[in-house]
Amino acid sequence: MKNNKPDQTGIKNSQNRPDEELVSVLIKYLSLALIGAIILNTTLNLILLPIFDNNLFLSVLFIIIPNLLVFIMISHLIRQKLSYLKTLQKGSERIAAENFESYIPLQGHNELTDIANNINLIHDLYEVKNKAESLAKMENHHIITSVSNEIHAPLSGIIGYLERIQNPDEHDFSKKEAYLKISLKKAYQVIGFIDDLFEHAFTDNGKGYYQFKVYSGKPLIHQLLNSSTQTLKEAGYDVVQENCIERDFSLWVDLEQLQRIFDYLTANIIKYADPDKPIDFGLILNKNELCIILRNKTINNPDGAGKKVIDAEGSSLDSCRKIITRHQGRIDYYQLNQLFKVELILPIHQ
Repeated sequence: MKNNKPDQTGIKNSQNRPDEELVSVLIKYLSLALIGAIILNTTLNLILLPIFDNNLFLSVLFIIIPNLLVFIMISHLIRQKLSYLKTLQKGSERIAAENFESYIPLQGHNELTDIANNINLIHDLYEVKNKAESLAKMENHHIITSVSNEIHAPLSGIIGYLERIQNPDEHDFSKKEAYLKISLKKAYQVIGFIDDLFEHAFTDNGKGYYQFKVYSGKPLIHQLLNSSTQTLKEAGYDVVQENCIERDFSLWVDLEQLQRIFDYLTANIIKYADPDKPIDFGLILNKNELCIILRNKTINNPDGAGKKVIDAEGSSLDSCRKIITRHQGRIDYYQLNQLFKVELILPIHQ
């Protein structure tokens, strides 16, 4: 978590600056007072004193009066500025202590007034920051609570059904199969929710946290296919690649998200494909799009005769569809008898 304390260096600078500005202000007013005293002294001695025949007492008095006025004016200014300087010091100390209860009053139109205004601006900035942090904490608490509720309910159901499957007193195989099917469906719900959560995290208006970059297409696809091929071979599958790409091309993709698609497809093959049949990967490059074709034979299922469109709602294939749609592409999949086929289409970057 970021440090929320104020910048002490900036505050110390704000505290040191008023002393310098006070000297500047006093010098300015002292200069004005001295000029005024000189003008008054000249007026009294050159105009009024001759009228009284250069009276010695009046001559001394006329010298004292201007200097006394200067002393009174300077004393008043010093008391006034020192009082305001103390107000600035207290205000900066409140900011340093993160006390934002009151503002510094603005007096006059000089350098000290500018400092007071700057301290008030710091007050506003910290106040806005604190409100934003409080709001963020509330939103985080709401998100955590929502995520906990969304995940806790299906996971509790999965645990319950798995405990029933493991129950030694349950001998009805059809019930156990139904429990397993429900558990799998709920597990897909959890995966779908987590995918949606990551898709909308750290984003505005649900645009999704995707980091698109332009990649050279041939090495990128070969990297992804080689990674999947190695995983499948380690799982005991034979892999055949049919590469029909001859020219260079570019893709505008999020590499991490594209890798997730291949991971999902590889995991599905290991789960459902017949290990005695080869896995075919085909690459076709058209004018405006790249087509990646995956074919495999599924484990023999007597109930799977005929063409069957896969219901992938909430499954990993549905996650693949969401990712590829964000890439302005598409994914098609279907099953014909034991043949399962996936066509992944990505637009070529122009």
